[in-house]
Amino acid sequence: MNNTIDSLSASERSLFIDVVGAQNEELLSALLASAAPGTEQRRAVLDILSDAFSLELRPDDEPTERGVQIDNLLGAFLLRWPIPPE
Repeated sequence: MNNTIDSLSASERSLFIDVVGAQNEELLSALLASAAPGTEQRRAVLDILSDAFSLELRPDDEPTERGVQIDNLLGAFLLRWPIPPE
């Protein structure tokens, strides 16, 4: 593993780059250059993926297929790099 994103599966990496890169290119670049994200970077990823998930809810509050993928990605990211309590 060379960087933070390499620990994700190929499909998760693609989605991560798409979603996080669209919202914060600087954050994505930093994650591509580091072996593990810092606490603030973890929080930023949480915020970005949570917002992206919220946009993928249908009128009945069920997520779209992309929403499910984003939710799974968020879970995989936080399992690997949990956010420490303050």
